[in-house]
Amino acid sequence: MYRFIIFTIQLLLLLIIVTFIFTNPFKISLDIGNLKYSFSSNFFAILIIIFTSLLYLSFYIIFKSRLSINNYLIKNKFKKLEKGYQYFVDAMIAISNKDNSKAIKAHKKMTNYLKDDPSLSLLLKSEVFKIEKKQDKLSEVYDLMLASKKTETIGYRGLMELNLKNQDYHHAFLYGEKLFNLNPNIEKLYETLTYICAKTKNWNQLILLSDKAYYNKSISKNILLENKSIGYFEIAKIKSDSNLQDAIINITKALDLKKNFPPFIKLHLELVAKTNNLFLLKKLVKKYWLSNPIYLVRSIITQIIIDNNLGQLIFINQIIKNNMNIDESKKLLIFFAIKNQEWNIARNNIIGLIGSNPSREICLFMADIELGENNDKQKSDSWIMRSENALSENLWICKITNQSQDVWSSLSDSGYFNSLVLNDVKMINNKN
Repeated sequence: MYRFIIFTIQLLLLLIIVTFIFTNPFKISLDIGNLKYSFSSNFFAILIIIFTSLLYLSFYIIFKSRLSINNYLIKNKFKKLEKGYQYFVDAMIAISNKDNSKAIKAHKKMTNYLKDDPSLSLLLKSEVFKIEKKQDKLSEVYDLMLASKKTETIGYRGLMELNLKNQDYHHAFLYGEKLFNLNPNIEKLYETLTYICAKTKNWNQLILLSDKAYYNKSISKNILLENKSIGYFEIAKIKSDSNLQDAIINITKALDLKKNFPPFIKLHLELVAKTNNLFLLKKLVKKYWLSNPIYLVRSIITQIIIDNNLGQLIFINQIIKNNMNIDESKKLLIFFAIKNQEWNIARNNIIGLIGSNPSREICLFMADIELGENNDKQKSDSWIMRSENALSENLWICKITNQSQDVWSSLSDSGYFNSLVLNDVKMINNKN
């Protein structure tokens, strides 16, 4: 409305000026050399109006022509883009159908129409080269992707996976770390990097990476504590031969993050035993048994006691005094009663543990008792034969592959990081 009013005012002013000029004509004289020219102001006004009209018409024709040309170019460009994207879709469908030849043909046609957008071409090339297993060309494509913000993350991920496949863990981690810094929330990226850290034994990097991931809310606090504890545990193992005090500091950090975890307890007790501080070792044995009296901890403590000549029954009773009525405490006492040839103590404590289907360990205990107390080899052999058909105790199971192993490790025998869980063999056999 405002523009219309301004335009109306301007038009009225122009009409007034033109009307005034035509109603009040005057002579205009020009002296050019020796010649003198005279003409009416109306004639001069008509010339100006004609010139202005021609100028306006010229600009109008030029503007309309350029607009038509631009519209044509834009429509043509959109048609090319439409065809290019269609060939891209055709190529991706062909790739999903594993029709390599059709994918390659569609890619070639696509590049003719999408010359100004190389990102899609690079993306499609990478998929084609994956199918054709041309790793050198695939690596070149990923390198080109790094030059564009659009495809940068795809390039880093592709190079990480390519190096990981070639077992070049060093370069795989470098590319993965750059990708992590760009976008730490990419699915499975943190898990891939932790696997590489475990494979290369780069435990300090695992701890730093976990802190970054937790800061960026990529992992939960439980995963943070779990993985950092493993990092400190592995560092303690490495330092155990060179710097005993540093090793103890690191295993203590691991136990602070994941309390009473049997593999950590085992290493802690072994490291303290190396210091020959028997007072502290005894104190820790009592502490860990009180905190976590399970079969695995019992087997760890049993070996520590044997290795350090602490198997007197007085000490064993001190260990179990706060939980002597549980089965695992009785088994600990039975084992060392047999070692000390205290047959009455061994037999009295094994009553109630035998049952109708005793474990392999109980059968072997009974074989030792029969042979040691009564020198009855026949009964002892009978128990040994029975133990061969009995169930073993707990073992570690990979939660991804269900493959079992006797000793816990941060990288399972199946090749997965932190995938081992403690399982009861009785439960497994009952399922079968």
